[in-house]
Amino acid sequence: MIRLSESNPSIKKEKDKMNKTIRRKNLLKVSGITVGVLALSSTLLVAPSQAAPATGSPIKVGVLTDMTGAFAIVGKSNKAVAQFTIDEINKSGGVLGHKLVMDLADGGSAPDVATQAASRLVNQDHVSMVVGGVASFTRVAVRGVIATRGKTLYVWPASYEGNECTNNVWNTGSAPNQQVDPTVKYLLAQGKKTFFLAGSDYLYPRNILARVRQDVLAGGGSIVGEEYVPLDMTDASNLTSKVVAANADALFEVVVLPGTAPFIKGVVDAGYKGTIAGTLFDEGINPLIGTEAQGLIGVQDYYGPIKDAFSQSEVAKFNAQHPEAKGLFTSTFNAPAWYRSIYLWKAAVEKAGSFDTAKVNKAMDSVSLSKSIGGPVGFAPGTKHLKLSMYLGQSNGDGSETVLKSLGQISPYQCSAATN
Repeated sequence: MIRLSESNPSIKKEKDKMNKTIRRKNLLKVSGITVGVLALSSTLLVAPSQAAPATGSPIKVGVLTDMTGAFAIVGKSNKAVAQFTIDEINKSGGVLGHKLVMDLADGGSAPDVATQAASRLVNQDHVSMVVGGVASFTRVAVRGVIATRGKTLYVWPASYEGNECTNNVWNTGSAPNQQVDPTVKYLLAQGKKTFFLAGSDYLYPRNILARVRQDVLAGGGSIVGEEYVPLDMTDASNLTSKVVAANADALFEVVVLPGTAPFIKGVVDAGYKGTIAGTLFDEGINPLIGTEAQGLIGVQDYYGPIKDAFSQSEVAKFNAQHPEAKGLFTSTFNAPAWYRSIYLWKAAVEKAGSFDTAKVNKAMDSVSLSKSIGGPVGFAPGTKHLKLSMYLGQSNGDGSETVLKSLGQISPYQCSAATN
């Protein structure tokens, strides 16, 4: 079992940065994303070379994550996991006789910065593939640069709101039916009938909570309140008052960093007695919340205590080899998805016998891993998403998680009519 506490140096150091995050208002407005992308130079329209790599030459893997800004703590985990995975692959012989090298690009927790970084990876460095992005607004901003115009394979390694079916894009995190549906089903089975929904005001929370609303109403429950707050919210007093006044049986929240901790702390400390559930609770986030994390409910593709020897062994190796990120191999930081992303791409390249994007893209549709952190995974053909092992968990006040139930493999309901 992974247990984190305020004494964990990685968590403590990064927690101090949380209140120094995004200061620009409306960063995540769709119009802002559009203007930022259209204002970029024409170099974004240039496709990379698809020439076969020279025999034995290193292959660049583009790693796009947020090393600065609001999501820097996530980027710290992503970078370490990518390096760990690449090192492991290289020790076993590389891919088709080629060693892999990580080409890191900082998305800066902002769509305009991420788009420029993605352009550099694809058009200047000519990486073989790109894995990354932390927030959904980054994926939306960079997918055209990488996958559509750049004609480079892009792996999106995060649990998200669903419906990403763009050609050359592959999703390795959980879809809403794999994460939201079992959580709501559990809450309804526990007798929760009235729900309050709260989230940050951008694509991911709004779409996740739309799925929650759908599931609650279909299950005979009702929504008694729904509120959205700016991404840079740190004063949660107004939202807390609304939640407590509504007195719902359950609060389903998707308030992201830096607002997560002050909101949960505020609700609990104000005396809210209902059950709090969400998609962003685990050993990575719990220590930021503190003792008020006790009893939080969620579903993830990995928790430290799961009974899987391979997962426990690999995470132990990761913590030993990357002490700077010890304790940050968690689902909310997308660590399991990053790990399997690079291994799934490796499997597709080897199946295709080539690094050519079109050939690898075709092979991706049916690759799988019999062993991966969190459990076996494999793409469900035609969906661009994975069949994932999922777990129902309950957070503890000491930062750890208790696995309430292993849900087995859940197939995705995504992109049924998509082409690769």
